Amino acid sequence: MSALKIVADENIPCVEEALGDLGTIVRCPGRSIGPATVDDADVLLVRSVTTVAPPLLDESPVRFVGSATIGTDHVDRAYLQERGVAFAHAPASNADSVADYVVAALCVLAQRRGVSLEGRTVGIVGCGNIGGRLARRLPALGMTVLRNDPPRAAAEAGPEAPAFVSLDTVLDRADLLTLHVPYTTTGPHATHHLIGEAALSRLDADAWLLNTARGPVVDGAALLGALRHDALGAAVLDVWEDEPTPDPALVRAVDLATPHIAGYAWDGKVRGTAMLYDALCEHLGVEKTWSPEAVLRPEHPSALHCRAPDPRLPRTDWLDQLAQQAYDLRADDARMRALPDRPPSERGAHFRRLRATYPRRREMSRFEVSAASVPAAHRSAVAEGLTLQPRAPGRYDRGAGRYDR
Repeated sequence: MSALKIVADENIPCVEEALGDLGTIVRCPGRSIGPATVDDADVLLVRSVTTVAPPLLDESPVRFVGSATIGTDHVDRAYLQERGVAFAHAPASNADSVADYVVAALCVLAQRRGVSLEGRTVGIVGCGNIGGRLARRLPALGMTVLRNDPPRAAAEAGPEAPAFVSLDTVLDRADLLTLHVPYTTTGPHATHHLIGEAALSRLDADAWLLNTARGPVVDGAALLGALRHDALGAAVLDVWEDEPTPDPALVRAVDLATPHIAGYAWDGKVRGTAMLYDALCEHLGVEKTWSPEAVLRPEHPSALHCRAPDPRLPRTDWLDQLAQQAYDLRADDARMRALPDRPPSERGAHFRRLRATYPRRREMSRFEVSAASVPAAHRSAVAEGLTLQPRAPGRYDRGAGRYDR
């Protein structure tokens, strides 16, 4: 097999380690990948900021496209199929990362308001890889889950299928709404402005809204109006209309604002690279020689160990303090807060820089906490809700990446 030219988004990790033996790697900012970048490339690896369509590839010899993302709305898959270009993406690769973000955000909101998550009803709109994980994790925090996913409800009908409800039911009954749908503009279940003025008016004035799906799933102008008129209790946005230049007024108005990084945990990124590597090796018919596990093991035993907070703290504060050690969402929010103060001409570059320089973050499930220090009343919330690993005291097994029981 002759050496390949592989063009890859600069934010996809471990490409050199995984694919270096297959050819020459050329790194580029995702937004700058254009026809000239791929005019002699064999393989193209992108993230969601690169639109893969005829204008990019019509004059290119590219025969394999990989997207290190869950979603594929930035890829014209019909066009690739028509041209005979192989395609792979990374479904579920960062699902735990996004679920961690939602759980951390709920802990922050609850702590700031001095309320408990127990007894609240959360509506999960979109119950695929991410929504499904949240549907399993949030009951451990004492929450009741309402699932809304019309396509999945139709496909999974039967006595063993989970119960699904209509969006109207979710809007009328949920205390919290979290969105995990693909972005679509046509069809019976189009999601463009799924949450607009009408939907927001049905939510309780104390309800919380979280969007980690795609920016245009929420009508930003309608959301800003609801927040300004105290018609919504809280809002958390990781995705925005008009990225990378979101409305600065909306950035200021929401409770937590981040630059489309909910799925940016290191583990998920590396997992995405591994999925593209596996698919490319299969496409080429070559043997796999790289594994991501060595990359994902912590270098130091204490790096992924959390200290249990003071057991006398109220449950809300205790869980928030523990979650914050695994994922400090407040720091991500703080970095984003400088964006509205930038001159309009600099905001897009600032947004992109926040993503490109994002600190290495690990998934919550990689962290451990001493089982003996977790109060019995919190054990389910820690192990199943936060997914931190309670471990009995013992020797750290560097090869396994964990403490022995």
